Amino acid sequence: MPKRKKVSEFHLTVSHYKIMETIKELNDIHKYPTPKGVNNILMGKLDTETRQYIAISTFGTLISFQGRKLCSYILNMVRRGYLSYIYDENSDGMYLRITEKGEEELYSHLMKHNYSHKKKTPHRKCEIVEIK
Repeated sequence: MPKRKKVSEFHLTVSHYKIMETIKELNDIHKYPTPKGVNNILMGKLDTETRQYIAISTFGTLISFQGRKLCSYILNMVRRGYLSYIYDENSDGMYLRITEKGEEELYSHLMKHNYSHKKKTPHRKCEIVEIK
């Protein structure tokens, strides 16, 4: 009898929930991001496009994530039905939206874990300091 390939179980992490929460908050104001847009918000990148979303609860909370890792997380959540793509014919692009399944999972998680996100800033070493 041949061995069957072991199917790994998918577990949502805090990072997955931050991604879903970011997309949900944007969707609630009728905004639909690309994975790069989600990455820019979570990394706290301030530019002309993201500056208006600084009030989003997850802004700047995943500064250590690389873009590829975030894209992998998003792709896994799309494949499992937590997120989906929506097509915009005006820009001819695909954008993210949270699904009903994603909203239910996010709501359940937020009810169990009542916490607020801590904004993170990259550590910057000063070149000149005063020491007394």
